[in-house]
Amino acid sequence: MPELLVELGCEELPAIAVQRAYEDLRDSLAKAIDEAGLAAGGVPVAMGTPRRLIVCFATVKDRQEDVVKEQRGPALKSAYDDQGNPTPALLGFCRSSGVEPEGLRRDDQYVWADRKIPGKPATEVLSELVPKAIRGLTFDKTMRWGGSRMRFARPIRWIVALLDAAVIPFDIEGVVAGKFSRGHRFYARDEFAVSGFETLIKELRGRKVEPEPSLRRESILSAAGLVEGGTADLPESLVDENVFLTEWPAVVEGVFREEYLALPEPVLVTAMAKHEKMFPIRDVSGRLTNRFLFVRNAGEDAAVRKGAEWVLNARFNDAKFFHDEDRRYSLDEFLAKTSTILFSEKLGTVRQRADRLAELAEIIAKETGGDKDEQVLARSAGLYAKADLSSGLVSELASLQGIIGGEYARREGMLDEIGWAIRSQYDPSLNRVINKAAARTAVRLLIADQLDKLAGYLGVGLVPSGSSDPFGLRRAATQLIEAAWDWPTQLPSYSELLQYAIQNYSKQGIELAASEAEYAMSDLFASRYASLLPNVRYDLLEAAMLTDFPVEILSPQRVKLRTIMLEAFADSIGFIQTATRPINIVAAAKKKGIPFSQDKALEELDLAALDSTDGASLYTTLKKQDDAIAAAVAKGDGLVVVKMVKNLADPITRFFESTMVMAEQEDVRFARLSLMQATTKQLFAVGDFSKIVMEGQ
Repeated sequence: MPELLVELGCEELPAIAVQRAYEDLRDSLAKAIDEAGLAAGGVPVAMGTPRRLIVCFATVKDRQEDVVKEQRGPALKSAYDDQGNPTPALLGFCRSSGVEPEGLRRDDQYVWADRKIPGKPATEVLSELVPKAIRGLTFDKTMRWGGSRMRFARPIRWIVALLDAAVIPFDIEGVVAGKFSRGHRFYARDEFAVSGFETLIKELRGRKVEPEPSLRRESILSAAGLVEGGTADLPESLVDENVFLTEWPAVVEGVFREEYLALPEPVLVTAMAKHEKMFPIRDVSGRLTNRFLFVRNAGEDAAVRKGAEWVLNARFNDAKFFHDEDRRYSLDEFLAKTSTILFSEKLGTVRQRADRLAELAEIIAKETGGDKDEQVLARSAGLYAKADLSSGLVSELASLQGIIGGEYARREGMLDEIGWAIRSQYDPSLNRVINKAAARTAVRLLIADQLDKLAGYLGVGLVPSGSSDPFGLRRAATQLIEAAWDWPTQLPSYSELLQYAIQNYSKQGIELAASEAEYAMSDLFASRYASLLPNVRYDLLEAAMLTDFPVEILSPQRVKLRTIMLEAFADSIGFIQTATRPINIVAAAKKKGIPFSQDKALEELDLAALDSTDGASLYTTLKKQDDAIAAAVAKGDGLVVVKMVKNLADPITRFFESTMVMAEQEDVRFARLSLMQATTKQLFAVGDFSKIVMEGQ
């Protein structure tokens, strides 16, 4: 069977886009090849560099199999005349189907033809599938080039598309697929012919291109491990970035002026790592040195070293200037300056936002069990969280937001918990373990920050749509969900906390659409759960969210707990059917406006009006475990909740066997519907069973 090889060559892709692009191309082609009937088993290979995406299928079928398609023809009364001869309509059908009238079949109503559809050669099929897969690649940012209409991350420069060394004919925006690839941009610019995957890889390596990312990574780590008299900081994300910035990586060591070590360490590390993609080097005691590592893609070591040192010294010189200027001001003065920085035209200044964050963070601390001291910590962290936005260093190096604020808080002698909260506010991963006051303060600040943002933007109608999310509201929702899951105790619903955020805006004379904001936020959360819980069945997730109740969607801890509990019932078809009945009856009654007790159904239920022994038995079971279920939910004890909800199966079944809910007498119907509402409430402790899809339904 033939080999399929595709290499898409382009201008340098953003580092963050390379891996996703070649994996998406592989997956898209694999799906298309399977659907086209060309799949021959085996796992496709995918790899890439900034200038190329490579996908190879070791074997595909050389052509599609022939298929026989049953095709319906005219009705019998239209197919033959009174003498039984074929009508023009039937003869036309035969011509279009490629069959003779004698080869037709009949049933009681129609004539049928078995039409043989010959399979197409793989080359013909792939000439459509491959360009479609390439055009279907998506990127966070795209562009057009020349006179092209296609949008892509970077201009496409060459395409290799081969089926067993034969070119698959197609073109994309004037770039014709062929058998010629290119080596390293600076070391080996000339084209070279390719006959297959092994040839491509061998020729690329001979032209200073390592196409396999794992080998480029190994090369970087190996060289970085040879540093003498120190150890390089090698954060995984920065290593990954360098892997996908280079085709032939070489590690170079450089030195910056020692005087710059007087700058705060976060400034040095951030400038090196985030702005220049360099790795700081520490001495044996862990202190930062004035040495660094730089990964080059081309050039001579000496020239690259000189350029890297010049750039880094210039960057540090600017940072030193702004740092020296900043030393003239206190954090309070920086806070005052934020009154000239606009948060949003409709939502006030950053200074106004500081007051809202202080108020909201303190409320969150109180609502999450923080004592008076932790409430004060949260308020202070909220007040000064955005003060560094007016500092010179942050205006020069925007990625230092929060880091500089935390550094200046430490410099002024503020409590460590406040400084840490300010410093870590933009990086939730630093506070995944919430076991100290510093981490609790940081997470409370993060929650206040994201809630204030969501309340404001959603409250003025700026809801994300499609791929457009200019204010990062989806990311804000994700951070809130993850913060709730990381929090060690029960967190109030974000629905409740959102109202505090909206009230803070109102105190400043900024009126928001509260209901619209809550519904929009619940929609955001619902969309985030699917990506954050990819292993949960879609119907179980739907059941866990209780989508008819925004307050429940905005309770991430309970949503996650319900997904776990629902797994215990996923294959219990009998119980699901039993539980669905009261839920559906209550939903139908609400829709029709039929009255019953809703909020306090169990407390207000009139046992005498039930007129049902089995109803009274169900009531007794509900009453007996109602408080216990609520307490178990509050503690997050899913095993207890599952056990008690299972207790409802038999009483519900007996009730329906003996009792008709929709009785003619109004008081009886009211009581029985109220009983169903109380039952539904306890079932909803696990989830909305009516949303679960049962096989065969």
